[in-house]
Amino acid sequence: MNQFSLQESILQCSRLTRTAHSNFYPAFSFLSKDRREAMEILYAYTRFTDDLIDVPDVDPSTGIPLPVSPRRKRQKLNQWCAALETVLGKIDGTNAQISDPNDSSAFEKLYENFPACSGFALLPAIKMIVNKFQIPINPFFHLIDGVEADIETRRFAIFDDLADYCHQVATSVGFASLAIWGTVQPLFSDEIVHAAKASGIAFQLTNILRDLTEDFKNGRLYLPTDEITRLGLTENQFGAMLNQNEWNAEKYKDNQNDYIAANRLKEMEKLESKFDLVINKQLERCEIYYTNSAKLYQLINPQSRKTFGMMWNRYHTLFKKIQHNPKLILKNKKISLSNYQKIKLYLKWKLLPRFKLE
Repeated sequence: MNQFSLQESILQCSRLTRTAHSNFYPAFSFLSKDRREAMEILYAYTRFTDDLIDVPDVDPSTGIPLPVSPRRKRQKLNQWCAALETVLGKIDGTNAQISDPNDSSAFEKLYENFPACSGFALLPAIKMIVNKFQIPINPFFHLIDGVEADIETRRFAIFDDLADYCHQVATSVGFASLAIWGTVQPLFSDEIVHAAKASGIAFQLTNILRDLTEDFKNGRLYLPTDEITRLGLTENQFGAMLNQNEWNAEKYKDNQNDYIAANRLKEMEKLESKFDLVINKQLERCEIYYTNSAKLYQLINPQSRKTFGMMWNRYHTLFKKIQHNPKLILKNKKISLSNYQKIKLYLKWKLLPRFKLE
């Protein structure tokens, strides 16, 4: 089968989504067949775009991963963006060069124009759902902007900067999802926009807190730096708090008769107190955004509400797990829900009627 045929494209998206083991995937099962298929295609797009900078190139002769420079990552994203513009059009209103998702010869020609780019097998399916569900094209390109922001080491000076990033990588996908699910008000009505933005920030801030230690090891810090420095913490001190080997207080408590050890313990306790204030600030903020995002449930078409409800519920449960024990973010093991919790949530949403999120 031609790799650029619409049917093969849909299958490729489905394979990619199913093998990614997304937290969101079980919630797709509550949708009608065409909406479920569309969500698999949308997720495949987000997974592929994100992996463009995170997954290394491979030497075709040896199969050994190759180091990828920031320049190479940006080149791959730019080619992907250009190919997408050819298929969807540009944000400035320029029409797409490919109008029919069934035109496999057009996609083959596109491949010839961008030989260094991958992901072409996904494009016919992406074009199909944009046409079928009238998905605005802006979210697809906003996600690319957000992924590009992660190429270089960056910091967010204030929370508004972090919120903009959350909208690029999370809210953008949310609006595309809402177009697929259907809404009881116009997609960009004030009420939907407010709740959708709250949802994007709540979900992404949960991811940030969950991955805080791992991200810092990779040179990334997503929390607002002004909220860290305002408490008298330097970035290095904050990072030291994330590294348990650096501040394991137990080894100093055993030597409190030693003057140096006693002073070191007092210093660490002060830093830990400031560190806790930074984390608690994020948890309090995140709780507010979850409350505001719950209003989105009633704004989605009834036949699609269970999907958003379960997605919200899974992320909120993960957030509550961190909120209950913030020190979990310092563990080397990634924070996740147990299989029991996942099954319980799925059965709750499958079997019980739900009138609101709580």
